[in-house]
Amino acid sequence: MATIKDVAKLAGVGVGTVSRYLSGNASISAESGSKVAAAMAELNYRPNSIARSLSSKKSNIIGLWVPSFSGSFHRKMLQTIERELRKRDKHIILANAEDAKTDEERIACLDYLIERDCDGILMSCPELSVFELAKIEARYPKIVFINRSLDALNEKTFYPNHYLGGRLAAQHLVELGHTKIAVVTGRMNAQDAQSRHRGFLDELASSGIEMHEELIECGGYGFKQGAEATERLLKKEQPFTALFCGNDNSAMAAISTMKKHGIEAGKDISVIGYDDIDLAEFTSPSMTSIHVPLEDISRNACHQILNLCYGEELPVQNHFEPKLSIRDSTQRLKQLK
Repeated sequence: MATIKDVAKLAGVGVGTVSRYLSGNASISAESGSKVAAAMAELNYRPNSIARSLSSKKSNIIGLWVPSFSGSFHRKMLQTIERELRKRDKHIILANAEDAKTDEERIACLDYLIERDCDGILMSCPELSVFELAKIEARYPKIVFINRSLDALNEKTFYPNHYLGGRLAAQHLVELGHTKIAVVTGRMNAQDAQSRHRGFLDELASSGIEMHEELIECGGYGFKQGAEATERLLKKEQPFTALFCGNDNSAMAAISTMKKHGIEAGKDISVIGYDDIDLAEFTSPSMTSIHVPLEDISRNACHQILNLCYGEELPVQNHFEPKLSIRDSTQRLKQLK
């Protein structure tokens, strides 16, 4: 296996010149750079990543903090970010706050990444307060927030307009003639869930439709929580013809749970989800959902962390608009049984 000394000898330059070339140091001449590149190619030399990071004082590692890896939403985020980093020979370390109950426990997950010398951190943090996020950014400036809106750190936040997403969902159900509508929310201590729910209620109110409190249940974002919330709704004596769920996992759980009670989504009750994950169009019936452009959001957030950490000048877009994806799980009221 070729060494840096072998490259230097073949190129006719010093070892220090090869080292500066590998670290991206612009102080070497174009001629020397060409000789080093040619020698590396001839010897099939691959630089040692650890040695290179010591030389450049960069680990070439980006940390990713998410609340959980259990859902399709964050898996898609991870896949997109990892792909973008790999294109630029960067790597990823993961942390999640699946079992965290307090802000202190959530921040401890962030400390895990900081202690591993990540050059920068991408953080999806719907449950931490604006105050806590501002403190984190002050302590660790090379950080970018995904799925959060922070006016004071606008250039470091990448998020969809969840308020609009909620309004689009309500608008669709109203246009289909529904007035008796139930909701399974996400975790209401999270900014995205709050914005989505507020938009939904505001659109109903602007259409003159009253939302009954007894038809609102918190379902979190998991299948089990969604199923349990749907069961609670069905046990009540308040009828409804349409159901809006805070994410697609909850909506799929609702469709399955209602079917056990002899209720068919798209035939007896209209059901609409949120996020529009890949699986949504393959459920039975195919599921209407609010499409969140998660790949675009994740890609742009990744570009920004590369800009902050490595001096790149990649273009970025911070704010994104959701769209309605209409499928078979929602129907006009008069077409329901």
